[in-house]
Amino acid sequence: MSQTTTSTPMSEVLALQRAAFHRDGPPSAAVRRDRIDRFAHAVLESTDELVDAISADFGYRGEIVTLVNDVVAFAAEAEIQRANVARWMRPRPAGGRVVGAVSRLAGLRAEVVPSPLGVVGVMGMWNFPLNLTAIPALTALAAGNRVMIKMSEKVPRTAEVLANALHDAFDVEEVAVVTGDAEVSKEFAALDLDHLFFTGSAEVGSKVMAAAARTLTPVTLELGGKNPVVVSHELVGRREALRRAASRIAAARLQNAGQACINPDEVYVPSSAARLFVQDVFSAWGESLPDVIESGQMTTLVDDAAYERVQALLEDAAAKGAQVIRSVSSDAAGEEAMRRDRVMPPVVVLGVTEEMAIDHEEVFGPVLAVHGYDDLDEVLDRLAQRPAPLVASWFGPDDAEFRTFVDRTRSGGVARNDWALSAFTPGTPFGGVGRSGLGSYHGRWGFERFSHLRSVVGSRLPVSITQLTGPVVDDRVRDALRTGVNAYRQLLRTRLHL
Repeated sequence: MSQTTTSTPMSEVLALQRAAFHRDGPPSAAVRRDRIDRFAHAVLESTDELVDAISADFGYRGEIVTLVNDVVAFAAEAEIQRANVARWMRPRPAGGRVVGAVSRLAGLRAEVVPSPLGVVGVMGMWNFPLNLTAIPALTALAAGNRVMIKMSEKVPRTAEVLANALHDAFDVEEVAVVTGDAEVSKEFAALDLDHLFFTGSAEVGSKVMAAAARTLTPVTLELGGKNPVVVSHELVGRREALRRAASRIAAARLQNAGQACINPDEVYVPSSAARLFVQDVFSAWGESLPDVIESGQMTTLVDDAAYERVQALLEDAAAKGAQVIRSVSSDAAGEEAMRRDRVMPPVVVLGVTEEMAIDHEEVFGPVLAVHGYDDLDEVLDRLAQRPAPLVASWFGPDDAEFRTFVDRTRSGGVARNDWALSAFTPGTPFGGVGRSGLGSYHGRWGFERFSHLRSVVGSRLPVSITQLTGPVVDDRVRDALRTGVNAYRQLLRTRLHL
């Protein structure tokens, strides 16, 4: 039996929310702003409890990681939605202002009305359990929907804190939080929702999509992939720039102990600088890593299965000829202590080949594969054969090579000279493409993702459009249509020089 913010079963919660949605109609801007404020207040008032709960669910995760990636990121999105919701929900002239004005003069009034979908389900991810749950849920509220949230079973303490906070702030007809195991998640994905938002792996995403397909529920999937980083040839000749790039990439791989869908998985460095780049990566880790591990402040992998999975990828790579270089050496007792606590110091892997599992699987741990290259076309050809990642990164100037990289690769977003800029910059859509996701959100893109852009058209024309489409039409109308078709045919022949 699933648990929600009430004892009501999921299917009944859905029925309650859908009935309330149809009873009340689309909420006003004032109601939406009130819901945003209540949601944000519930979360922010629970900040200390959420920080502690997330750390406990992981084993250990530092306060600053949760504050920046979960709490502050959520608060910023809440204010963006609140500041713009009244403008975003207004009807818009169809075809733009000019076409709209001409249509009105001709007797047609056409507009596009952003309409709420109804009841939106949000399936959150454990790695940033607040960010990847609360932001899409709040955005769905801003778009005028009712919301059901399914928290990840990997973060039960966090789920309890958020469920209690939202229970105090909302009636179950507005927002409900569902907790429970993987079987509950399967049941949730199969609900007859008006939209389902899921964040997680491609493997689970395909199952969620299949479950939703049975009820024709539209889905948004935020997945991941093997996010590549390319260090440009131009950077090789500038020692300080190469060192800075290595430092930023090293720091990015450590974010949340590598448990982020936007972490870099593999780096392509000009062969002449590959050895120097690896040295710079280890130098960057060496500046702070020993103290972080010694003081117990290293973010842990979320559970034993996650730890063993990453270790298995490394062992498979080593067995097949890869060079696995660890940032921290330890005796047997130290190794066992780190395994017990699920602390994994970062690792560089060289010589990765296609037969190794690590070349294909998203690692989701602090492991960085480094590849040397001589010509950019080598990298572009390789990436073209691989599934599109969530983020592709480039370190170097905005020059012709960079624009070639953007044009000839596919990814959810592109970041240059820093980590995951495409995910964090306000006013930009965030989402994947292909196996890294379906649909995007953040800001206006999220508002429209959870809305139906509905055409509303009225007529003051002296004639009926229907009467012009048959079956009986005046000969003059038929002749005018023929004349128009023939004129367009001649235009196309002219354009094509036929």
